[in-house]
Amino acid sequence: MTTDQAIWENHATEFCQHLDERQRRWFAGLLSEVLGWGGTKQVSEVTGIDPKTIRQGRLDIQAGLDNFPKNRVRNEGAGRPELLKKSQRLKQS
Repeated sequence: MTTDQAIWENHATEFCQHLDERQRRWFAGLLSEVLGWGGTKQVSEVTGIDPKTIRQGRLDIQAGLDNFPKNRVRNEGAGRPELLKKSQRLKQS
């Protein structure tokens, strides 16, 4: 590992710790784009972020970040279902 590589890896992992999940996805996507071929795998190994998440970050950036809600990390209805809703579905089965 070169000194330059060690430096960006240390900075990337430190920086990611201070971001929310959407910002982390976008940062990882941007970083993988800058690194070019093999960047997604490299960023995934350094940050621990799933490669699919990194690819989604790249797609988000290409689509334009203005399309995302400013006051929410996730879109409406995204994420895990509430425990109450999940338990009601289990009772119905």
